[in-house]
Amino acid sequence: MRVDWRTDGRLWAFALSVLAYGAASAPAPPGIRPQELLVFSGIALFAGLTGPWRFFSGLELARAPLPVAAGSAIMVWLLWQGFMRGLWNGWGLTDMVRDIVPMLFLALPLLLAPLLARLDPHRSDRLADAAAVAGVLFTLRWWHDAGMALSAVGTSPLGEGRYYLLNSALVPFASVWLGLRATRWLLSPAPTRADWAQALLAAAGCLTCLLAQAATLHRAGLILSLLALGIGMGRWLWRRPALFISVFLLASAALVGVGARVAGVAALLADKTESVGLNNRVDEFLAVLDQVGRNPLSFLIGDGWGALVANPAVGWWRVSYTHSAASYFLLKLGALGLALMLGLAGLLAGLLARAARDMPMLLLAVAPSLLLGAFLHTSFKYLCFAILLSLATGRAYAGLYRR
Repeated sequence: MRVDWRTDGRLWAFALSVLAYGAASAPAPPGIRPQELLVFSGIALFAGLTGPWRFFSGLELARAPLPVAAGSAIMVWLLWQGFMRGLWNGWGLTDMVRDIVPMLFLALPLLLAPLLARLDPHRSDRLADAAAVAGVLFTLRWWHDAGMALSAVGTSPLGEGRYYLLNSALVPFASVWLGLRATRWLLSPAPTRADWAQALLAAAGCLTCLLAQAATLHRAGLILSLLALGIGMGRWLWRRPALFISVFLLASAALVGVGARVAGVAALLADKTESVGLNNRVDEFLAVLDQVGRNPLSFLIGDGWGALVANPAVGWWRVSYTHSAASYFLLKLGALGLALMLGLAGLLAGLLARAARDMPMLLLAVAPSLLLGAFLHTSFKYLCFAILLSLATGRAYAGLYRR
């Protein structure tokens, strides 16, 4: 598909903003600093001036394909519902903004759909490469802060660091995407020197992210990343039995060499699971249910943007977040908002499932991060989560916008 120089320029702005995000920002930055303004500027250049206005005013509903129009209507309604409810309850402006900004991030997959859907697969892959490099940059910054303590892997857990950089959804994504890219380059019919160089760099990035997750005992992220990586690599190698056996033997030999480290990581993960279990996720949901269940109106439409909850997952501090999307949206938007968000999630999941055959590698790479954000972590509120969801849904929307 032909893309003019203006579109290419906007793509560069978006890619550079994603790289700047990984190089200088944080998954949950302490405030809006110059680096965050730079990232937001790049995304704004990509979206254009008229796109956000059409989206939030509802004008996009008349021209978008039905699935996109329905998703846009749900998102705009929930933004206003939470805003009006928060004003009615008199919540603080700062707390309200902390909820509204992540909701704007979640609107990106719908806002950017017309642009991302019209990209050819090569450009889409390059944007995914930029997101993966941003994940590696987050990880390298964490390794630098941790003093490059590789010897600690498998012996003692390392801390998360100041800005919790490894909580970024881009870190598991980079672990899988770069590993699969390396495999694909190496399995090309006649790999060139450039293919070998790219494969080695991608493999190094993949290993950097996996080791960081192992060092900090990110249980779900590490396990889901390894599972997705194994499925993706096995899918290609299974078609080549001789190569499959060779890779299996090499992996077994490598495992023997680092067996003590792997066993150490497994033991530390088991100890963490025994000591903290599910990190009070069930109690957290019950605390939200207890708060919004105080009267029928709160249960129906929630407490609005800016609402706080006494959260058992963080020592009963009153905070504005929870660790799963379901409990978060139940708190802020009530049963009605949660039902609408589940409808939107089902709509997007259906589009992704129908497009799975056209982008299996991308779906495998984003799956760990999307599952973590939806069920186990606060990353559903982060810009990085919205970027990955935008990349995946943009490819899925291709059939809608090219008809």
